[in-house]
Amino acid sequence: MVIREAREVDMGAIADLCRNSLMKIYEGLMEPGKSMPWVDGDDVEKYIRGNWPSMKVAWDEDQLVGLIATNRNHIDILWVSEQARQQGIGLKLLDEAEQGLTGRYADMTAECLNESSITFFQHRGYAIQRQFTDGMSGVEKVVMSKVLEVSDRD
Repeated sequence: MVIREAREVDMGAIADLCRNSLMKIYEGLMEPGKSMPWVDGDDVEKYIRGNWPSMKVAWDEDQLVGLIATNRNHIDILWVSEQARQQGIGLKLLDEAEQGLTGRYADMTAECLNESSITFFQHRGYAIQRQFTDGMSGVEKVVMSKVLEVSDRD
């Protein structure tokens, strides 16, 4: 497996992973069909076009198996394909993102949608800061943060 910065050539594979993840995650949390405009329209491609330079991707041979996107010190997306989960890919992507942002920020934040993502981030030293209902989706989200150690920022 190779983890590297996303390239423009990755955008199609990133869009496929994002669509699959959106459907699997949000459809279980929202009213049926409510997430369809995000995956049927061009919102995914617009997001990727605007953010792929801040993404890191994990490739296993010729298949995209994970990605992480950050916006400043916020983890915007951390998704691993369903067939590649429980192999440490999410941890490696998170490590890459944290290392890439050390020295620039004192902390990192992430929004979680379910218990498994909360547990994942808690095991990496993140703590729950607040909960809110997302205005667009109506989904309950949990904001978590981690203070980066001073030695991490040197």
